[in-house]
Order: sequence, then structure tokens, then C-alpha cells
Amino acid sequence: MSKQNTQSGFSAIELLISLFIAVAFVSAGYQLYAVILKDGSEAKLRATANDIAYERLRAYSAQATNPCTTITPTATLPTPSGLPPGTTIAASITCPYGSNPVSKIAVTILYGTPQKEVTHATYVKN
Repeated sequence: MSKQNTQSGFSAIELLISLFIAVAFVSAGYQLYAVILKDGSEAKLRATANDIAYERLRAYSAQATNPCTTITPTATLPTPSGLPPGTTIAASITCPYGSNPVSKIAVTILYGTPQKEVTHATYVKN
């Protein structure tokens, strides 16, 4: 009589290999998740800075004069701005064509570490 070997299930080596593959997938998934979170927070800061710069640009458009005169308006961030501490904002109204009634209005926001810059500019004819 011959004896048949009827083992069912997995061997220890098969379980270890499966566990190793599962750990590799979980590790890759976590790294992808971390990158997505980081990119999402950077995009949110950039969008907030863009919104503030555009809103200030429209507000300063009314300050342009005819004939054009160079002005440096006092620029302040709204509170709360949603931007990190140390964020600065600068605005300028310049006369790129001399005494022509065209003014260039520029608003620049510097934020974050390393420092990133968002600039919005437009020309206004008075």
C-alpha cells in the first residue's frame, strides 16, 4: 500500500513571501499617500496666495492716477490669511511709459520655506 501525502494549506516559506510582497505594496502606498498630502497642502498655499494677490491687485487699480505717478501703497495681509508666518506682501504702481496715462500695478507675495513667490500685475489706463 502506498501512502498519499494530502497536506493542505501554505508552507512557512510561501507565507513569508506573501507577507514580504504585502509589506512592499503597503510601503509603496504609504509613500504615495504622503506625496499626495504634501502636494495638496502646497497647492492650497499657492491658491491662497494667488487669491490674495489678485484681490489686492483689483483694490489697487482704483488708486492709479492720471497723469501717472509712481506710488507704493501700504500692502497688508488679511487676518487670518491662511498663509504661514513670515509671509510678506508688496505692491507698486509704476509709470512704464512716462507721463502717459497708463499705470502698471504689481502685487507680490512671498511665503513659505523655502520662499515661494506669487506675482500678479496688470496695466490700467486712466
